[in-house]
Amino acid sequence: FVTLFIEGIGAYFIYMDVRGSLPGGTQQELFYAMFHAVSAFCNAGISTLSGNMYDPLVADKYNLHFWIAMLIIFGGLGFPIVFNYLKLLHHLLMNGIKILIGKQKHYIHTPRIINVHTYIVVISTLILLITGTAFYLFFEYDNTLGDLPLRGKLANAFLGAVTPRTAGFNVADMATLAPPTLMLTLILMVIGAAPMSTGGGLKVTTVLVAILTALNVAREKEKVEIRKREISPSTIRRAFATIVLYFLFASTAVWILSYTEEGTPVFTLTFEVVSALSTVGSSLNFSPLLSVPGKLIIISAMLIGRIGVLTFAVCFIREYKKRDY
Repeated sequence: FVTLFIEGIGAYFIYMDVRGSLPGGTQQELFYAMFHAVSAFCNAGISTLSGNMYDPLVADKYNLHFWIAMLIIFGGLGFPIVFNYLKLLHHLLMNGIKILIGKQKHYIHTPRIINVHTYIVVISTLILLITGTAFYLFFEYDNTLGDLPLRGKLANAFLGAVTPRTAGFNVADMATLAPPTLMLTLILMVIGAAPMSTGGGLKVTTVLVAILTALNVAREKEKVEIRKREISPSTIRRAFATIVLYFLFASTAVWILSYTEEGTPVFTLTFEVVSALSTVGSSLNFSPLLSVPGKLIIISAMLIGRIGVLTFAVCFIREYKKRDY
């Protein structure tokens, strides 16, 4: 219900933006709206237009770029976060009604409904969105954003920062982006979206727990705490295991591709592998040039990235039986 509800609202706003501008009339415009709402919310990044979001038919529709970005964000947050905020909304609504009808006295308190997981995901997502948009705007201001009005620059920078976190929509030809922007895209692809969402990557929670643990080690502090809540040692171990396995698989795949795709720059191969492993789908126009072994490696990366590197590894490792020495 939540999925269809969000996609339905997204499809309505997309249709209102493309109405009267696509060939094929109302029927084609409705299909475009529905297809892109699903593609954005499910972080697929597939478009019916050959030029994706920079196709001449939609390149100057900056409201459309904003709605696509918002659908990607909602899909990338994960269902637990949506349900957590719905629970808070229900709590506030019910208490408000009881106060109005006199069944309950007015009180001031902070309901402890928003859990640590939700807090981590929302704060991490906001930081990535703000910094990602700012850096994209700075690096591309005189490049791919050069001829656009200020509104267009902001809309494209926002979508350009959102889409690497597993969506794969393009606001410009990836091969024309400046090297710092490509590096920014690579970092955002590695981090990915939230757990139990439609996105991939390492996950924002994994990265934040690893960073906080590293800072604690530097400070020689034992416990990792967020909002007066302790992160369990098992969670920390899983976070580091996920990061190690992710980079182990990525580096192995790049190493093999450097042999099968001889003469290709290492950065191009790394971009291709990370994009597949994080289920983003972006490419520096290199995917069509892959050899058959190269395609098989990228397919494997996509499958393992969708399952999760830690889950994939667990499938082939025998369960450990605890022994006391």
